[in-house]
Amino acid sequence: MKVANTVDGKKIIAADSAPAKAICPACGGVLTLRSRQTMNNGGRTFFWRHRSNLNRHCSARNRPIN
Repeated sequence: MKVANTVDGKKIIAADSAPAKAICPACGGVLTLRSRQTMNNGGRTFFWRHRSNLNRHCSARNRPIN
């Protein structure tokens, strides 16, 4: 996800200057800031991700749970 909440409840966009942890707006779970390399120009894109195996049934997750 690209937008998360800070501890104060303010919205924050995933970027290299964002804090390492945030709060999920859908379930209130802890999110960590992640990044990956883009294929087109070698730049980096940032996103928030739930901690591994926590909040597995959150509606904000974008992959199905097996």
